[in-house]
Amino acid sequence: MSTAGRDHPWKRPPVAILWDQSLVWGLICIDTLETLGIPHHLLSGRDVADGALVSYRVLLVPGGWATHKIQALGEVGRLRLLEFITGGGGYIGFCGGAGMALSPSPSLGIVPLERMALSERLPNASGHIVVRGVPGHPAWTGLPETLPLSIWWPSQFAWHPLPQSFPLATYLSPGQDFTIADLSYADLKHLDVPWREWESAYGINLNPVRILGQPAMVEIRRGKGKLILSYPHLETPGDTLGNRLLANILAYLNDSGGRSLSAAISKPRPPRPSSSRPSSDAVSRLQATLETVESLIHFGERNLLWSWRNPWLLQWRRGLRGLEYSMLAVMMRRVFEEARACAVDGDGDDSWQESTRRLERDARDFCRMAARLLIEEKVANQGGQLSKLGSVNPTVDRLRRELFGERMSHSGLCGTLFDRLDRMLLDLLRHSHAAAGADRLERGHGHPKPRKPRCN
Repeated sequence: MSTAGRDHPWKRPPVAILWDQSLVWGLICIDTLETLGIPHHLLSGRDVADGALVSYRVLLVPGGWATHKIQALGEVGRLRLLEFITGGGGYIGFCGGAGMALSPSPSLGIVPLERMALSERLPNASGHIVVRGVPGHPAWTGLPETLPLSIWWPSQFAWHPLPQSFPLATYLSPGQDFTIADLSYADLKHLDVPWREWESAYGINLNPVRILGQPAMVEIRRGKGKLILSYPHLETPGDTLGNRLLANILAYLNDSGGRSLSAAISKPRPPRPSSSRPSSDAVSRLQATLETVESLIHFGERNLLWSWRNPWLLQWRRGLRGLEYSMLAVMMRRVFEEARACAVDGDGDDSWQESTRRLERDARDFCRMAARLLIEEKVANQGGQLSKLGSVNPTVDRLRRELFGERMSHSGLCGTLFDRLDRMLLDLLRHSHAAAGADRLERGHGHPKPRKPRCN
């Protein structure tokens, strides 16, 4: 049985979540924790730098680009994080949150383990994959030795033996919905696939044998603390077994860490939300911005560029920056819903007035240029393979630079939008959690009631 949920309520301190630059991965994480009934507090990189981790036993770092997370921590935040782990804290990171702890720079170098070279790994896999766990380890309490977990375009560990470290799970076999690039493995596994020819045509590794037998999750001790680094997303909504594994791991890190059982650690207090709340006018602008973004999504659907793979993720054609469009749509809807729930009558706060105006303007410009880019990319793709990076033609190259920058870790106008949405969501979610906490106190309940994920 799981260690959290309706049958086994969580009776441990809240888990800290590093929010900055987690984007959709942060949303699905908090929704799944709320479904499991595991209390959690959202910390920014600035909170970490200010010493907030002293009150917690476990830090969870969701997916997202590790470089952006590291920038949000800053040098002081890095030092505070290392002090937290070596002093006995537990760390669990998914995908980008796992990569953040690896070596070498620009990752934090908390553990002497690197990513596998791009030329050697399977770089574009998604969906379910069956893993084999470690029988007898507390993470696998009440779970089968093998179980399907979700991966979303993970990196891979360049694994080698380390002191007090071991693989906690290894990849065993592709699942039913396992996808390599835009190829469904279920439709290929009974064919005699000429993998080398196809890899030459695609320009990337495709044969899933590359990932099988490789570590999916690793446990590493650093000082008095423990890290569990996972490329599978155990927080994926609706993945019952993966979610139970997540609950087990959080309980294991909480109970086996070297942190003292002081009152400060057993009763951490969440950072307070700002005193400002959006007005009805600000909410109206957010609604208009949402409609602009959703119009772009419908544009892509009409032009056969993508469709919804699940309620929080698009499935897009190769060569497009589909993940960014997908995250923009999901985050924008969540911002609107959270703002509408906590809006105040009257004029509201000037900061919300200005921030929503800027967001509306930037989103309008982004969507206008993105529609042009998508059509240009569609036409360019008729002449051959379309890559996300590298030169295509002057028009595509210019629009890509303006919208996304020149690297896979987004910058440009997309980065500006994500930064704005990231800050808005943190404050809105803190307001939501504060209101929920007040409601629990009024009703006499000490822990959050599990609920259905918002992103599912």
